[in-house]
Amino acid sequence: MKPRSDSKLKTLPEERQEQIIAWARTQKTEEHPGGLAYAREQLAADGLKVSMSTLSEFVSWYGLQQRFSKAASRANQVAELLQQRNPDMEPEHVRKLAQSIFTLEALDSGDADTFVNLEHLKLAQDSAQTKADLERQKISISRQRLQILTCEKFLEWSADAKAREIAEGSGSRAEKIEALGRAMFAEDWD
Repeated sequence: MKPRSDSKLKTLPEERQEQIIAWARTQKTEEHPGGLAYAREQLAADGLKVSMSTLSEFVSWYGLQQRFSKAASRANQVAELLQQRNPDMEPEHVRKLAQSIFTLEALDSGDADTFVNLEHLKLAQDSAQTKADLERQKISISRQRLQILTCEKFLEWSADAKAREIAEGSGSRAEKIEALGRAMFAEDWD
């Protein structure tokens, strides 16, 4: 399958992308047409043929990527500053504030579709965080159940004469555990 023509430009090294943008920003002179036409000529001279619409989409995409990069950088700076000045602040709260900063900065791009995509990304991140929180709660509940069951079994076993005899008898800790396991769990003890 042939790759999309605009993806050819998007996968170029950063320095090459910057050169294309510089060509696209070049003013018209007597020697060259300037703008996208000049960038297209330069690319063709380098053996890369693209349409004007492909080049235009690339220039828009590149500008958006740069704005998002700046927005992410500002959001990270705010997060670091918040953590330095408020070390007791919950990391999740810092993350949400940084995400809000990123969203506000990205909104300056004026691209409604991009904003909608960012909000979907934010919802997906929040959903993943909620799932992780629920999993941690399940683990905590399982741990509590095990602790309660252990205490209940201890009370049960401490009243059992045979278990008390094994626990108070001679032998290593490992031997006592093995003997108690066989006594308490019978055929389930492997």
